[in-house]
Amino acid sequence: MFFDFFSIKIRGESKAADEIYLGYIFGKSREKLEYRFICIPRRYSRQLQVDLQLPLPNFKQFLSQQFQEMIVRSSDISEMTSEFMRYMDIQIRKMGGRDALSLRFSKVIETGDFDVAKMEISNLFQNWTSSLDLEISIDTSTYEELTSSFLGEVDVGDFVSSISARNDLMSIPEVYPIVDPLDGVSIDAFDIGDAIFCTVLGFNSEEEQKKLVEEFPEHFDAQNNNTIPLEGVIISKEILPSVSRNFVLIKVQVGSSFQAKSIVLRSIRLMYDPTKMRKRLKDLKNEADDESISLSEAMRKHRAATSRKLETPMSAKGEGAKDFFLTFFLVLLSVGLILIILYFFFFS
Repeated sequence: MFFDFFSIKIRGESKAADEIYLGYIFGKSREKLEYRFICIPRRYSRQLQVDLQLPLPNFKQFLSQQFQEMIVRSSDISEMTSEFMRYMDIQIRKMGGRDALSLRFSKVIETGDFDVAKMEISNLFQNWTSSLDLEISIDTSTYEELTSSFLGEVDVGDFVSSISARNDLMSIPEVYPIVDPLDGVSIDAFDIGDAIFCTVLGFNSEEEQKKLVEEFPEHFDAQNNNTIPLEGVIISKEILPSVSRNFVLIKVQVGSSFQAKSIVLRSIRLMYDPTKMRKRLKDLKNEADDESISLSEAMRKHRAATSRKLETPMSAKGEGAKDFFLTFFLVLLSVGLILIILYFFFFS
């Protein structure tokens, strides 16, 4: 299973400690991770009923809102959460630190062994509480999928309408830089001449689309959709304070002649180190060569694998119980047959 990012949403309840824990672990595959938890008394359990299948941004928003509401009701919740987060910091350091934990979770998720993933989470709590009732949900995504999800949340309507009179901008297509929420930086850190990876959101003409596809055929699928990021160079960058200081307008050149624009929200963190993306695409290309398929086909295969929702450990546990009872039944049947044969052998 191929992915660039993973998230584990967690809800735990301990009768022994009379506490509820809600949080997430968000990591980059085999590199680094971030985490956040809140800890509250069990009497507030109804307020913390949440669908763990929510997208991570929505889950984060729910977590922040609930925490703000809870600390108004009880001054102890802030101290409980701070103490629990201090414990988590110490526990993760004992397990080798954030990078080591990201590596462990990445390997587990790659194999789809969800019981082990749940056990790893339980180990984080083992020195804090016992008899923990734990629920988790695991999601994965690629850079491209993550970028698409961010695009859906950005409203640039007013900005676009304000530049509609500029023919130099409206006459060229639009791209969007690749998002990297853990290691990325704001568009403010990029200068003219810097490399930037991006995906094409659309073309203004079939001719310009054809020329770019011919120049970079492995970055497009059979329908000429840009499935693999393209490396471009920033050729202009400007802020339009009369419209909004929250956005930056850039022009990018890809290849020999393709130019496009991008309206980038300054608060979004973008991939800054092009070496990492080049290595990632090289690894994909090597995999595609090994299997005698194109790079676009390899990427589509990975996307198909990651688009399937991962089952929760609870469902995997249920399957394990079924296998146990089936095996137990077969053993009983075998023993019964042996006893019948022995009976006829000795008493016939």
